[in-house]
Amino acid sequence: MSDGRTTDDFRFVPVHAPGAGELEKTQPFNLHDLGVVGTLAVCDVDEPPKENTLPSTSIKITQYIRLVDNSLIRLDMDRGFTAFRYAASGEVSWARKAGDLVAEILDLVRADDEDDPDLHPWEELAEAAQKRGISVNGAVLRELPYQVLLTAEVIALFEL
Repeated sequence: MSDGRTTDDFRFVPVHAPGAGELEKTQPFNLHDLGVVGTLAVCDVDEPPKENTLPSTSIKITQYIRLVDNSLIRLDMDRGFTAFRYAASGEVSWARKAGDLVAEILDLVRADDEDDPDLHPWEELAEAAQKRGISVNGAVLRELPYQVLLTAEVIALFEL
């Protein structure tokens, strides 16, 4: 379209301030009308602790609910880790196998249950989603796909 607001490939909202006397037109929507199709963890590079003098890297893991319209709702159940290299001299490599990194990420987002270390906190995820107006329960989430997405920065850092 000539106004650049839509194409067949993607949808977007223009970023601009309305002109004088012009109100931005928005469409109301109800989260209850949008079904949940999955959950995911997005992993990105984070700032390492500033007081640290050793070579280190930090990763933050943010969990989301994916809705049927492909929108993501953040669940504020952030996790993460910081790795250090002791006695390192010169350039430090953080290279790892992709499977090892994903396994560590899944360990970090699972419930802290000594009796069942593979237990995923589906009920906690569902409760966080419900607080955001999304009607879902842990049993439904358990049956949906759970994805781990790595940013380009994480892929480059770990040489994946």
